[in-house]
Amino acid sequence: MRRCLAYVAAGALFLLLQSTLLAFFLPPPWRPNLILILVLLLGIKEKPVPAMLTVLVIGALQDSLGGATIGFHITTSLAVFILIRLLTEKLNVESPALLTLMLIGANFFQGLLVGFIMMTFTDYGTVLYLLATTLPQQTLSTLVVFFMMMAMFPGWILATPKQSDKNGRLFRGELM
Repeated sequence: MRRCLAYVAAGALFLLLQSTLLAFFLPPPWRPNLILILVLLLGIKEKPVPAMLTVLVIGALQDSLGGATIGFHITTSLAVFILIRLLTEKLNVESPALLTLMLIGANFFQGLLVGFIMMTFTDYGTVLYLLATTLPQQTLSTLVVFFMMMAMFPGWILATPKQSDKNGRLFRGELM
């Protein structure tokens, strides 16, 4: 429970940093998505149910502080979390190269999901233009921040706790 509260506190800090300090210094296409990095770490490192509830709370914080519609960021964050969780069960997530590819994929998946949801309410051309012009730059800036975090906190980002069953076989994740 303490770890989940620490993630929620980190999410609130990342959200404030992303919406105030980074918004002041960086133009919109170059702002990194710090919440996406946190969702990636939750999907990789934590147990499914507490991590999903934490992602739900972080998405609700993001909706309440910076969203025009309630549930928009909750939906996209949960969809990205579920995708990461499904990939985590099938792949070796201890590899930094794979973590980088997962972050790139998660960024594009979230961008396309946001675009798909927005296209139901607005003009297609405007949303597609915004996605095409901002998504590559935001992915690059998110990767730069992720690499900086990997350099500053390698034990937090790269180390995953290994769990074993009664027979000593390694497995990932538990329900509670």
